[in-house]
Amino acid sequence: MENIDEKFQKDFLSFLESSQSLTKWRPTGGPELMYIALSNESCDLDSVVSTLAIAYLRYRNPGTLHHNFMPVLNMMRRDYASKTEVRFLLAKQSITPDRHLVFRDDVPEELLLRCRFILVSHHVSPFHYCTEEVYDFRPYQCEAARLPIYCQRIMHPMRSCAALIIERYDSPIYNYVNVRCLRVFELLHAGLLLQNCNFMMDPIDQLHTVRDYQLLLYLEKHLGQLEMSQRAQLYDALINAMFDLNELTLPQILRREFRLLRANNGIHLVRVAQCCFPMAVTRFISFEFAQLAVQQFAAEHNCDFIMLLGTSVHPMGGLVVKELGLIPMDSLRDVEDRRLFDHMIINLNASIEPMLALEPYRGLNFMQGVFFFVNVWNVQFQDMMQLLQSIVFNWVSKDQNFIA
Repeated sequence: MENIDEKFQKDFLSFLESSQSLTKWRPTGGPELMYIALSNESCDLDSVVSTLAIAYLRYRNPGTLHHNFMPVLNMMRRDYASKTEVRFLLAKQSITPDRHLVFRDDVPEELLLRCRFILVSHHVSPFHYCTEEVYDFRPYQCEAARLPIYCQRIMHPMRSCAALIIERYDSPIYNYVNVRCLRVFELLHAGLLLQNCNFMMDPIDQLHTVRDYQLLLYLEKHLGQLEMSQRAQLYDALINAMFDLNELTLPQILRREFRLLRANNGIHLVRVAQCCFPMAVTRFISFEFAQLAVQQFAAEHNCDFIMLLGTSVHPMGGLVVKELGLIPMDSLRDVEDRRLFDHMIINLNASIEPMLALEPYRGLNFMQGVFFFVNVWNVQFQDMMQLLQSIVFNWVSKDQNFIA
């Protein structure tokens, strides 16, 4: 195994600790700027590790102007407990929320207005106007993204955002000080594995052409080569942590991984939330206080509709959406809400990319919603986010506003 410069191990933790003090940063009148590396709103493991890793890489490769770099998890601090697999992985690396992490609500609004942004694992953001870098493996959404022309878009068709960040670590141009930190590499390794369950099953000769797998081997060149069974053990540990919801409340489960869409059709503004969790939707709504939890979530985020997405583990590995529920919060008393509700149901059933093969659950009477079993094994949360955005965008006429 190649010798690793051990000085980076403690330095990474020190960097994270010092990041918390940057929430009090004020411009001094000098040339230095504040850059925020911002994860996506879902704060999934891939996004979190990529955010920490790219912020550290930029910090250690400062250029001539020593700017400040602060990684920020795009979620409320109170919701960190719901990210069971993220907590599990970061705790293994001695990273704790109290000492090392900055959350969205830790950053004062006036600081947000003065910062430059590095968007990680997303590229549609209210901070588009001052975004200078984007790292995202998803297709570019030209209708919703309003990035400046000078913004550098690192948006290759990978399977994970971690792969994009590893390429930066492997580049003598972007990593000219040759940062090699075991903690960072282990975090990125976990992000790659969770996004690529096939790495534990596909024949080696097929994997060698996959860019994510090539970058996994780059990490293991430093961390130590792993057998397929060892990778599977690491993957299973992350999945088990993800599905360990025993200590979570129903509101925490709803907030675990969600995204908000806002659409204006010229008549009124509509807000749609997607809540994704590793539990069957039919099980969630069977709990005694499920309706109260949904109502409280909707009131807090001012939602008109809530889409519940229950995920399961594919028999061959990988996390997929298996149940879907769409709940109207006003009992469809508004004509425009009824129109959008019908539009979403029709288009979900008609979807080809991805094909959902929805089977309705009959006889379920929960908050006047509709509930479906997803009768395929290849639909992920990201697919549903893009599909819902496309459906809602189609509902909005071309000359009217849409905000994601």
